[in-house]
Amino acid sequence: MSGRIVDVAIAGGGPAGAFAALSLARAGAVVALVDPETTRPRLEGLSPRVADLLLRHHLASAFGATTDPLARKVSWGALPGRPNTERLVARDRFDSTLRIEAGYAGVRLLRGRLERLIRHDPYDGVELQLSSGDNVRARVMIDARGRRAPTRAKIRGPQTLAISALLADARDDAPRAEVIATRQGWLWAAHHPALGRWLQISVDADDLAGSGSCALTARMKRFLAQSGLEPIAGADLSALRPLARHAGIALKADRFKPPVMPIGDAAVALDPLSGHGLFWALSSALSALPLTAHLLDDPADQNGLAQRFFQDRVVATFWRQARIGRDFYRLATGFADVPFWRDRAAWPDDRPAHDTVNAARAERRVVVEANRLVERDVLITPLDPDGVAFVCGLPATELLARAQVASPHSVTPSELLPELPPERAKLALGWLRSRGLLDLPSRSIPGITGPDDGDQTNQETRDTA
Repeated sequence: MSGRIVDVAIAGGGPAGAFAALSLARAGAVVALVDPETTRPRLEGLSPRVADLLLRHHLASAFGATTDPLARKVSWGALPGRPNTERLVARDRFDSTLRIEAGYAGVRLLRGRLERLIRHDPYDGVELQLSSGDNVRARVMIDARGRRAPTRAKIRGPQTLAISALLADARDDAPRAEVIATRQGWLWAAHHPALGRWLQISVDADDLAGSGSCALTARMKRFLAQSGLEPIAGADLSALRPLARHAGIALKADRFKPPVMPIGDAAVALDPLSGHGLFWALSSALSALPLTAHLLDDPADQNGLAQRFFQDRVVATFWRQARIGRDFYRLATGFADVPFWRDRAAWPDDRPAHDTVNAARAERRVVVEANRLVERDVLITPLDPDGVAFVCGLPATELLARAQVASPHSVTPSELLPELPPERAKLALGWLRSRGLLDLPSRSIPGITGPDDGDQTNQETRDTA
């Protein structure tokens, strides 16, 4: 493989890197995936939306020996009692399966680590020197090395240390999962007859005396000695091989320098509290497709579309997840005086997790159309604060303009939207009606052209497309 020339080289074969490699290969790119394959055995919970995303991409094999969705028991102060569900998977097998599926799709799998970048230029691409001694040349590199990526964090929240251990097989235990808030931090405990018992505590990163396996074991035992954890504390901890990893939220990359693009935790590292980490890994891998296609067409991103798209997605994700996490920590009302909880309930600010929109408007944004980055008007409404570019395949702003042109007349959905099947035409207008937009004067919505200018609006939209 020495000197292999590919379209895309991906460093890191965790969920973000492997899924990006698989998706790019399915789209026709020549991809090399570099990973040391050193994931230690541990359990992971897959949320319903992660499971749905995997199924949509024909990756049911990644579930492995997973259970059916489990109701997660939650003990967390004022958190509502309605439980979420999750599927339990062995994370090492999960990662391996995604890499195997990538190999089936044509990805060149290279076992090793990225030692250094020999060349880094938007027009000449990159040359990677691997720990195996091989070199790989690529037009674009995706950095999916997670928290190990060398980029220094731009913004960091309170830093959490996750200490976890896989106990002896729990063959007599029914599958279950629970989350418990305590004064010292919080616990995720999972049990699977085929996979074993998994304990993971999240404590302040500075709350650890000493170093090494003995210190981690002692910290976990002290955590489990708290009142209320007696059933869990009764587990056999004598043969623990604890695993520690940093788990605090951090914005690692608010921009990127072509042709190297970070994804997943290499861009935004999330607190595992919200369960959003795996979804973020996979969704950011999907966003790498149009970004990569754009860089292959415009290596230096001279029109700036890639940077704008990356910043809109990555920076917005960081602040939204930081504030969602803050709101979760605030629900543990019984521990408001404890530094671990007090610090996280106060950071980063008091702004709402989601933007508040009082009235509909149109804004110019970079969106994905036919797997390419384009600049389009998007429709922002109180129910859609992040903006909607397309409804039933039609540009949302064009749909609204056309509906308002026809509003004084008796026009059927099929007459208004002849390019759509009748049922989809009804759905499109139903979407506008659900947002209260059909009865609004067009001049009251900034960026939407009024009925007198309808023909011009349609021509401009066609030219943009």
